[in-house]
Amino acid sequence: MDITIKFFGLLTEAIQQEQIILTLKEHCTAQDLTNTLLRTFPALEGKEFKLAVNKNIVTENVVILPTDELALLPPFAGG
Repeated sequence: MDITIKFFGLLTEAIQQEQIILTLKEHCTAQDLTNTLLRTFPALEGKEFKLAVNKNIVTENVVILPTDELALLPPFAGG
């Protein structure tokens, strides 16, 4: 399945793109996606980020669906 992933902040700078389309296997988990991203973009190695699926930060065992909206979010401060 092909899925679009948006990147923000320092992650955009690291991979030099704001979004990508990545081909994933069916029933891919968030952890599978993270592993694929680290293999595809070595510049992400050592960077801290969270995966948001449909605007919610998820755990590594969540299954990614073809209709999901994905984003990689760097650490951020708020207050």
